[in-house]
Amino acid sequence: MYNSTFFHTVLAFLQLVAANLSAQLQGDLAAGKASLEDQTLELKKQITGGGTIDLIDATTNRIDGICSFDKNILQTGRAFVFDQVSIGYAKDNAVGKEGSLKYNVAAPAPLLNALFIITQNGKEVLRKPVSDLHNLAAGNSTNDQYTQLKSLRLLLDDKTIQIQLKFPPNVAMDDTTDKHYVYIRLNGLQTTIKS
Repeated sequence: MYNSTFFHTVLAFLQLVAANLSAQLQGDLAAGKASLEDQTLELKKQITGGGTIDLIDATTNRIDGICSFDKNILQTGRAFVFDQVSIGYAKDNAVGKEGSLKYNVAAPAPLLNALFIITQNGKEVLRKPVSDLHNLAAGNSTNDQYTQLKSLRLLLDDKTIQIQLKFPPNVAMDDTTDKHYVYIRLNGLQTTIKS
């Protein structure tokens, strides 16, 4: 069976980091029961203020079209390897609009100057300025909005994940008129059990 170069690269990568995966996923990979499928992990959220904003936590619910994280972990057997990230932005004068906005607005300066940080198990998976990941005007398609990372990043199954925006000191989103929304997308391959 033919698969892309990225597919084979991720398979080899998972073999290198297998000791970090759950025992169940290690066994499934070793027995040839696990495969990889295209996946985009997404998260749409209203944000306010500044400082450090947690985008997911232990109460985050998986909701189709809004959030593909179930709480702040990936369930057993669901490891995710990614190499592309996109941060979209939208604003509206109402709350609760996460699932109905286009996220096609240029981000304001406070957000562009913030850091986007993913940590898991006390280790940084990704730390980049939002300005590096917000490519609204790039290219002609949705795929052009992604930033291609220079290395693979791994989210383990069964381990707590933190996704945060960290603003510079004394910098915050202006909440006097508009409500602010972000759309995070991580594009890669996810482990799955073969049927």
